[in-house]
Amino acid sequence: MPDQNGNLYLFEAIELRQEYDRHIKLIENLLGETSSRRERLFRSSEEEEREPAAGFDPTELEKRLKKIQAKRIKLNQAIQKANFDIQIDSDGEKISLAEALEIRKKRMGDHEAFSQRVLSSAYKRIIHKEGRDIVREPNQPFQKSYEEFQDNLKKLRHLVTQIHLANHANTVKFKDE
Repeated sequence: MPDQNGNLYLFEAIELRQEYDRHIKLIENLLGETSSRRERLFRSSEEEEREPAAGFDPTELEKRLKKIQAKRIKLNQAIQKANFDIQIDSDGEKISLAEALEIRKKRMGDHEAFSQRVLSSAYKRIIHKEGRDIVREPNQPFQKSYEEFQDNLKKLRHLVTQIHLANHANTVKFKDE
């Protein structure tokens, strides 16, 4: 639902961009080399040919593809501009939405490292060797690893919430016509 000026909210613009991507992919598959390669692989005989069915006009579809691609480029530019213009609160400081998205990506990547640290700090290793035991303690205390893991999850949740709120409160300067 566009705002009173006809501009799309950021979350709507992101969904529309995905819709354009899906539409472009379909049209390219209809017109492109992918379908002709598939055609050669699954052709029942060398004498079989394919021609456009009733209602399918490749020339018209090419024009439509170019229009959708142009709209997608304009929409993507509007989204990127909005991402740099919109400011959100992250740990007490104002950052752009673009920076918040990068931080989110990093935190999601860090999640696996924090998980691994918790797993390796949970148990000490005991190696039985020649009648004696060798005990290897974890490099980091379990409680500290677990707290860091939980802290990362909380920060990630807060950041994702701020991004989500910004996506629903701000518009991009783009009208879907």
